[in-house]
Amino acid sequence: MTALEVKGALVAVAVSLISLIATFAAAGIYRDSFAKEIQSGNGSPNSQERAAEGRRFFLQSCAHCHGRDADGGEDAPSLLNLQISGAHMALVIQSGIKGEMPSFAKKYGEPETAAIVAYLKTLH
Repeated sequence: MTALEVKGALVAVAVSLISLIATFAAAGIYRDSFAKEIQSGNGSPNSQERAAEGRRFFLQSCAHCHGRDADGGEDAPSLLNLQISGAHMALVIQSGIKGEMPSFAKKYGEPETAAIVAYLKTLH
């Protein structure tokens, strides 16, 4: 390898590391902002309104696979008694699951996603 090829390889490695670090930092910020929004106001009338709004979104976009009562269907699992964090729920709603569930990032923003998560947290 020539000196120029070595320098090029080092630059490529450095750029890759910087991109990786930036991606993880952005994901942490995104996760933290969702966690704060989802946890704010738990148990208040506002959170009850948010959960009711989330149910409306759920019925529009999720019920045809997960069932009207979120108890599962032929194509999707039950969402009753989920044992994952609100931030993880929000991430799945926004990102989807490859080959299993579509992303709803284009349809729902953070407030709508937080409402859906608030509704899912009420399910037992």
